[in-house]
Amino acid sequence: MDGDVLQDISENLVIGSAKKRGKLINEIRAGDRIFIFRAIPLNGRRKLSFVAYTMVDEVYSSPETLYDYYESPRKLKLRGIKFFNPPLPLIKIRDKLVSVEPKKWSSTLQSEYRRIDERDFRIIRSRANFIDRFPAYLEEVSFSMDEFLINSIMGLHSILRRADGRKQMEIRSFIKLLDEFIRTYGISKSYEELEEFYSINAWRTGIKHYPSRDPERIVTLYNSRGNGRDFGLISLE
Repeated sequence: MDGDVLQDISENLVIGSAKKRGKLINEIRAGDRIFIFRAIPLNGRRKLSFVAYTMVDEVYSSPETLYDYYESPRKLKLRGIKFFNPPLPLIKIRDKLVSVEPKKWSSTLQSEYRRIDERDFRIIRSRANFIDRFPAYLEEVSFSMDEFLINSIMGLHSILRRADGRKQMEIRSFIKLLDEFIRTYGISKSYEELEEFYSINAWRTGIKHYPSRDPERIVTLYNSRGNGRDFGLISLE
């Protein structure tokens, strides 16, 4: 979900599903509470964060596409919307959430809608400071660290294509090499931070990826619309 769609939601208080035949949206009922979760720029790079909270007021059906984004006939009329200020990055609380699998946290929230544990809801809610107005941090801004990491990913990929000799590499192994690569520039990031960045931004590089049957290799990669798919390998061809 990009910033323009979230702006439309805040003004019109209606959401749907980007998939025309989305299944999970059919489970949502009036009175259900919803956290909105997306990647946003924080401290020079994008982080998966909780940015808004709302409640479903009414469920209805309409064939019209909403905001040129939501294609499902089922629509959710919202009772209102409040924004996290500041936003709440997942990385700060993921170890406390039972709805997030420790070894697969990047894939846990790949679904457009996902039901979470009531205990997790209370943890997230307790960390929130809400405002009613659309926050400035959701405006699209260019950050130099974002571009540095994208360029580093593409530079490392180019080096490996020329020198490695393999056709494929595990994404997790590539991210570990990326860590070593950026350290030569005096930049230090944890593996978790780099995996999160890669998950959100791999689509921007144009690099080809392949799925894997090995669950230990899985990294969820998100496309430009925020939809996630599981992959395990990166192409070096």
